[in-house]
Amino acid sequence: MATSYSSTPETTNANRASRILLGPCTDQLRDVLRNRVPPANFHHIITHNRVNLPRLTQPQRDLMFPRSGRYSGDYSDMDVSLIYLLLRNICNIPPHINSWGNTPGVLDTSLSASIDRIREARNRVVHSSSTVLTQAKFIDVLNDIKMSVISMDAYLNNSNKYEKAVDFLLTETMDPEQDVFIQQFRKQIEEDETTKEGLVILEKRVHGKTPFFVCCFCVVVVVVF
Repeated sequence: MATSYSSTPETTNANRASRILLGPCTDQLRDVLRNRVPPANFHHIITHNRVNLPRLTQPQRDLMFPRSGRYSGDYSDMDVSLIYLLLRNICNIPPHINSWGNTPGVLDTSLSASIDRIREARNRVVHSSSTVLTQAKFIDVLNDIKMSVISMDAYLNNSNKYEKAVDFLLTETMDPEQDVFIQQFRKQIEEDETTKEGLVILEKRVHGKTPFFVCCFCVVVVVVF
């Protein structure tokens, strides 16, 4: 029975945008952080820039300043909120014309503008109280994402790695099980078509030989008579 919780193109839009933002967009921000602050230098840089950081949450503090030892990860264990905080405060990235934390200009493709644009797109989608995203809003969010991803790919010089990932997720199935059923159904249709073609060929052969047999029979009858 259809309910208000049924899947719709609008819920698919929201899910697809979330996958893009939480997947390739977050990984791309991690790569920018690695580019600005190699993980091997993180402890030294974060120690000297600790005063520049805003108030950290307890999990963020525990991750970056463990009670024993030092942070030795590669940023894959950092969520996008912490990555944004580090990019903004310890990486010496110049602020865009509207300043960090504000909506960038429409044509601003600077690194800080691209980072802020991804942050805003994430807030609009992931932090939204709605589980739907209209086609118009989806296109609007996607345009912001693509603009930023293309710009940061150029900065990272990575052969459009994340733009390709975004394009892949735009057409990737949102329901693998249903996709398998559709593929099986299409295969069955193709097999049915092949069977039909075989029957048509067989029928033509049968009909094509019948007159030949009849004619031979007639000739024999005439000669005997």
